[in-house]
Amino acid sequence: MFLVMTFPLQVNLLPLTKALWAQNIAHQVLEKGNEQQLWLMQASQAPQALELCQALAEGKLDQLAQVDKLARPGISPSGFLLAAPLTSGILLITMLLALMTGLGDELQYVALLSFYQINLLPDPHMVNSTAHLASQPWRLLTPVWLHFGWLHLVFNSLWWWDLGRRIEQRQSVRRLLLLFVFIALVSNLAQAWQGGHLFGGLSGVIYGLLGYIWLWDRLRTPVFFLPQGILIFMLVWLILGMLDVFSVVGMGSMANMAHLGGLLAGLGLALLLSVLESWSNKSSKS
Repeated sequence: MFLVMTFPLQVNLLPLTKALWAQNIAHQVLEKGNEQQLWLMQASQAPQALELCQALAEGKLDQLAQVDKLARPGISPSGFLLAAPLTSGILLITMLLALMTGLGDELQYVALLSFYQINLLPDPHMVNSTAHLASQPWRLLTPVWLHFGWLHLVFNSLWWWDLGRRIEQRQSVRRLLLLFVFIALVSNLAQAWQGGHLFGGLSGVIYGLLGYIWLWDRLRTPVFFLPQGILIFMLVWLILGMLDVFSVVGMGSMANMAHLGGLLAGLGLALLLSVLESWSNKSSKS
């Protein structure tokens, strides 16, 4: 962490923090005594941060933001996606497979991605056995790309784009890839353990990313700053699903064990990686 500047308590730093995040400058504002301190994650970004601080002091922050927009006219779709390639790639795969499977209607394609095998002839039915997983290991992962309805797809895609991008841009592609694969495996296995039926969706991974982001910002120097309201909303959604409220109101059943398993997997990874990073930092200093 690198201290850039201090401000009186009465100064509203919200416009500054928005401008900093808009330029992907990871930072934290701390109150100490009678002042606010602006800390950066990377000292190399200090010149950009100081320019924004100066603009705030001169009341020109909005003007500077407009100039910056003109200097970078209309980000192309490809540039927008390349800013978070792994998040974008998984989102693209999700959309393509949703179309290929007809959102669950095209059973011949659903059968390729489901955790359990589906025998299509003479009548479609699930084969509730895991014996096939040794020869078809992709089934441990691919249920996350099965979605059953547009609402299911859109809901999961929006959450994945928000949470995945936070991790990819503020930590790394490798970290997001590790989280995606591990949480997907755990959430799928948890849902399969609950019962042998057709299930799918990115929501287990989303709960895992949510748990990871929340706990990481409490164990380490915060980098994600996830609004508390999002966490509360998602936890309420989880509890309502566990109570089977959605089935009662006609919204269908939820993959509750995938949600819970994913959440626990994300919390566990946050704890483990935080401890490993602490040990690594201590070793490098000794």
